Amino acid sequence: MTEPALTVDRLTRRFRALTAVDALSFRVGRGELFGLVGPDGAGKTTTLRMLAGVMRPDAGAITMLGIDVVRRPEQVKAHLAYMSQRFGLYTDLTVMENLRFYADLFRVPRAERAARLERLFRFSNLAPSATGSRVSSRAG
Repeated sequence: MTEPALTVDRLTRRFRALTAVDALSFRVGRGELFGLVGPDGAGKTTTLRMLAGVMRPDAGAITMLGIDVVRRPEQVKAHLAYMSQRFGLYTDLTVMENLRFYADLFRVPRAERAARLERLFRFSNLAPSATGSRVSSRAG
């Protein structure tokens, strides 16, 4: 059995008297899709911020791809992507224009872009709307 891509062990975060995340534990295998679902105030955003290394937990451990996220948050950031609840695309640009903008923003080498876009279009079925369609702000 291979090592999980993500291991969370008894993750806890408090804000004064409020416990936002209480001893959360789970594993995500390599290649698995994973999401957090729950009502407002359930601790989803707090958990994701800790997983991304932008907020320190009060207790617990996070290991992502063998990296201790709590001790080495900057090292893990090169291996993850985080999309906040707030809509992050520009509605006056086409899907392809948004992708090119973010490729520039994240310094994706031009030599790698065609292969990455092809893989993205296969994965997401975005190819039909790549050039002509504008992004709808009603997504999400």
